[in-house]
Amino acid sequence: MHELISISVELTVGLFALLLLTKMMGRASMSESTPFDFISMIVVGDFVSDAIYDPNTHVFKVIYAILFWGIVIYIIDLITLKFNKTRRFFESQPSLIIKKGRIDRQVMKKNRVDMNHLQMLLRDRSIFSLREIEYAVLEPNGKVSVIRKSDNEPTVRSDFSLKAKNVCLPVTLISDGVIIEKNLDTLGKTKSWLMHELKNYAVSEANQVMFAEWRDDDGLFIQKMSN
Repeated sequence: MHELISISVELTVGLFALLLLTKMMGRASMSESTPFDFISMIVVGDFVSDAIYDPNTHVFKVIYAILFWGIVIYIIDLITLKFNKTRRFFESQPSLIIKKGRIDRQVMKKNRVDMNHLQMLLRDRSIFSLREIEYAVLEPNGKVSVIRKSDNEPTVRSDFSLKAKNVCLPVTLISDGVIIEKNLDTLGKTKSWLMHELKNYAVSEANQVMFAEWRDDDGLFIQKMSN
């Protein structure tokens, strides 16, 4: 019974201490945290979980460890606020992953982002075609901020007394130089058809293409590999 009470007390203390630490960090949610903040929470959480099941660890040690770690984080936050140069070490920097409609392959490699991941991030922003994007920035929290091309800025068709048109979902045909044959089958197209279309862009091999997609209303869109 004494052990159960001890675990309950340590759990309660650990919970409130972690909540206090989160408040000190000034984050509205973990999705907005930097990699350093994320690592900090893992370290503290791991310490609390170990302390709960270690009978030799007193609850005051848990409080001390969390408070000490919180002070360290607070000091580092003050340093990064005051000295800009330290931010590069403790915080990730935004990366321009699409510039003037072109994907920067080197930035993708540096941030370990593949085409599937990039497309997922864009879909999360309700963007289903890369041809709509003028600029895209990969933020430190892993999300993407986007500026659309001027002719793809959202408008309300009723403002111009225009008829509604059918929405065409783009289909990815090549990703990182690899043909996605199941998507070709979905369109009722063949690999030979795709290679014939690529010749119009002076492309002889699929591995020369970083990304290619098809949309019924405006056809094929590709971006070639860049060194």
